[in-house]
Amino acid sequence: MIVLEFLSFCISIALMLGLDVVLWMENPLYGIGGIVGIIAFFIAYAISGDMIIAPRDFWRMSSWQVFKKKMGYALSTYLIVTLIVASILGACFN
Repeated sequence: MIVLEFLSFCISIALMLGLDVVLWMENPLYGIGGIVGIIAFFIAYAISGDMIIAPRDFWRMSSWQVFKKKMGYALSTYLIVTLIVASILGACFN
């Protein structure tokens, strides 16, 4: 299961970097929003164990379910931060 979690995590990072490349090709300001979103993803994943998972979830849920919950929180944070920062930078400097 650890290998599957690691592969899923790496694929998610690769997809985020690919989206960031597309954002850079569209407009460099949007690319900056993508970088800020990736940083927010790592921060959200690091604190998601304390933020959204109750201590009993570690006992009642499988490690895959806990991982999916953490990734869902981190990916939603990435998308929200990327969209907000890219739209703010696009609106202010275009």
